Amino acid sequence: MKIYSYVVHHDYGLAPNPFGKHCTLTVCKTKIRRSNNLQIGDWIIGTGSKHIEETFGKPCVNHLIYAMKVSEKILMEDYWNDERFQYKKPILNGSLTTMYGDNIYFKNEDGSWGQLDSAHSKHDGVVNEEHLRTDTEGIYAIISEEFYYFGDCCPELPDSLKSICKNGIGEKTITEEETIEQFVKWMKTEFSIGIHGDPINWIEHNQQSIIFE
Repeated sequence: MKIYSYVVHHDYGLAPNPFGKHCTLTVCKTKIRRSNNLQIGDWIIGTGSKHIEETFGKPCVNHLIYAMKVSEKILMEDYWNDERFQYKKPILNGSLTTMYGDNIYFKNEDGSWGQLDSAHSKHDGVVNEEHLRTDTEGIYAIISEEFYYFGDCCPELPDSLKSICKNGIGEKTITEEETIEQFVKWMKTEFSIGIHGDPINWIEHNQQSIIFE
């Protein structure tokens, strides 16, 4: 068992997408999603960034945004077709939950990738070629049935576990069994599986609603 740790710079409910029975990671984090070393039973965790902290004035560095235990790795094109994940296709005029659906990539008849109008396309619905390229290079959609999503209720990690946090860009892999066991024990003891808060960046939508009221 391993832990893949990284810093969450934006938290919209897109990456990861924790809604419904499954927490999914299908966009961003290309290196993790395409890794042959990522195995069923490994954990992926995201901790808070200085950017979020400075933007919203909310302590989140060394705080746990989410943790997901890998249940499945499926190809991106299979994720698009899988009946279980049709509800994760975005509805931009729907609720915030549906706006940030992450099932957005499909194969065209010629084998090229297509992109739905989504949070990763351009504002006018035109394909964002950079997102399309980097997201699909991830190859796999990562699926979790055992996950803890905290968002704006992100708890601070105990001092003894802060070493698992990644500083800056990129990813960090933790392989020390004692550290992993301590982290999993802390999380399962302190929290129940599922969603404990809203995505932090939804504050932006709430602020806009206040402006236009």
